[in-house]
This record gives sequence, structure tokens and C-alpha cells, in this order.
Amino acid sequence: MTTPVYALIHPDGRAEWGHSLAHAENTMGPHGIGQAFLTDGSRLRIAMSDCALVLREEYAPNSFAAHVLAVVAGFRVEDAPETRGPVALYGWDPANEWDGTRPLTAAEHEQITNALAAAGCRTT
Repeated sequence: MTTPVYALIHPDGRAEWGHSLAHAENTMGPHGIGQAFLTDGSRLRIAMSDCALVLREEYAPNSFAAHVLAVVAGFRVEDAPETRGPVALYGWDPANEWDGTRPLTAAEHEQITNALAAAGCRTT
């Protein structure tokens, strides 16, 4: 089995590992995808619907993702930015011209696994 490229965190606490960012993006809704670095200089990126914070009636709050992102980024959970709808945390490779992804390192996978557990996520 190959190392996953991303963890996808749903508002209900379900989390899944995956290998195709396009699959994760399909679950994020029809309004386009916004992406950002987890922290300055990070090789991890975040993806979620770029309209999730505006179309609040269509995208449920995702406190699970906020918790995971805070833990992995190394800041306090209460300082986490708001997240809504499904959120992906993925390995980024600027040299990959296809979709910009790369498999997570063993250390990243472990860190994200621990953050998912700390947030109370159920991994599928």
C-alpha cells in the first residue's frame, strides 16, 4: 500500500486518507477550491471550498478540521481559523505539475494521525 497524499476531514468527524486530491476536491462542493499553506514554509497545504465561509447555509462548521490544523501547525486549538465543509490537508510538491501533490512523509502521516485522534475524528 502506498503512503496517502491527503487526509480529508468531514464536519461530522469522519476522516479518510486518500491518494487523489481530485477525489477529495469532488467532496468539497461545486463552488471551487481554495488552497493555502498550513504555515509559512510548510510543505503541507490545506484545501476547502473557496465559498464555504460565505455560503454558510451550505457548508457546515468543521471544528474537527480546525482542531487538526491547529495541532499540526503547532498553535493553540482556540486560535484555529474557522473551517467549514470538508477540509483536506495534503502533501505539496511544487515540482509536480500534474496536481501539486506528493505522498505524505512518515513523520507527517504520524503527526496527522495523532492530530485526528486528538480531535476525536473517526478514520475510515
